[in-house]
Amino acid sequence: MRTTLTLDDDVAAAIEQRRREHRHSLKREINELIRVGLQHIDEPLPETPPFRVEPFDCGGLLVDVEEMGSVLEMMDLEEWRKQN
Repeated sequence: MRTTLTLDDDVAAAIEQRRREHRHSLKREINELIRVGLQHIDEPLPETPPFRVEPFDCGGLLVDVEEMGSVLEMMDLEEWRKQN
């Protein structure tokens, strides 16, 4: 069967890398990848633990978001002092 397939850039790059490593044609590499994917498509995904965010005590330092420009300027000044 002939068809036109549009691949995302990252997918195309990964396929091209595998194709070169295995010295396969593009057709062969894509067919093999699709076959493997189809064999495993119905397998359940592994369970992952729930994501937790640990609180961090910043010592009471609070920044008013309206003053963020001032904070960034202070950070740039500190970086300049370290370099000079």
